[in-house]
Amino acid sequence: MKKISKSLILAVVAVLGSTLVSSVEAISSDEAVQKALARVQGATIANVTEFNRDYEHGRLKYEGEIHYNGYEYDFEIDADTGTFTKWEVEQEIY
Repeated sequence: MKKISKSLILAVVAVLGSTLVSSVEAISSDEAVQKALARVQGATIANVTEFNRDYEHGRLKYEGEIHYNGYEYDFEIDADTGTFTKWEVEQEIY
């Protein structure tokens, strides 16, 4: 009985642990970059000038900049949901 209880507890911890890890990062950093690039037609990974992982209010987010065709695109993506929480576009003045 003691062995079964220990095995059950370990199984529950393993399931909860994997659930917590997967819920922290629903999308990878590569997927986040690709989502942002998909919104800027013609831009490539070479146009991503800044990209970081950060925590805000206990949630993981990705933030970055894309410079392409005279515009700067600032974005933030919630890593748990994969949704954009910020998308700003500015024309660059030279």
